[in-house]
Amino acid sequence: MAKRTCICFISLLLIAGTTAVSQDTVTVPLHLKAGFDLSGPIMKMIGSDLTSYGATLSADINSSLAVTAGIRYSTFQTSDYSYDFMSRGTSVAVGPDYNFIKANIAQGKHYAGIGVRYGLSFYSEEATVIRYNNEWGAGESSVPLSKHTGHFLEITPGVRTEIFPGMTIGWNLYLRMLISAGAGKDLKPVWMPGYGAGTSGLTTGAEYYISVTIPYRKIRVIVKPKQKESGDEEELEEGPTQTVTFPTGSGGRL
Repeated sequence: MAKRTCICFISLLLIAGTTAVSQDTVTVPLHLKAGFDLSGPIMKMIGSDLTSYGATLSADINSSLAVTAGIRYSTFQTSDYSYDFMSRGTSVAVGPDYNFIKANIAQGKHYAGIGVRYGLSFYSEEATVIRYNNEWGAGESSVPLSKHTGHFLEITPGVRTEIFPGMTIGWNLYLRMLISAGAGKDLKPVWMPGYGAGTSGLTTGAEYYISVTIPYRKIRVIVKPKQKESGDEEELEEGPTQTVTFPTGSGGRL
């Protein structure tokens, strides 16, 4: 399915140049969209320590710009030789998406662009067991349950296409940059819901969305500015000519 989606977008981009010159304006619908991320349940099915459910809401502002808000609930539980850790929480991320495909090609059905999000993670974490071994001997400790608010920035390029009216599929890559884990400089979470490994300043990944779209209005978009006729341009450039004649023997000079 991902291969077919990519082939569709490559074909659209190749024909964009020849189609754009055939019309001056185009009418495109603006949509409201609601999507669900399929990657979280799939990762859980193959045995991941992470359980994650994400959804997005989006509204088109014009033919190339939309505002998107995402919400995600995540739980993470893992056991290591040195600790047992658990975190859970809800994250929200809001920001604009820009579509690079021209309006007359996209027609409100296709998207290949990039988005920027500001994210907040409201989460709790605890380490029920922390095992240590040093020169004074071996032992165990724990970190009690605590609640925090983390901040991050997300850049997310992606593609999307309509499979039939009212339904689209697509995927997003994401690069997330940690602003603050909210747990103090020396106590970063093993996993921050909505962001990823809290011990890393950058995280990357991919999400695969299926979305329901509802058109709410139509707009006309200029795709080729009107050109002045060549005759008018030549007249403006050359301008009117004027001939000056001096009487014979006047001695005048031009």
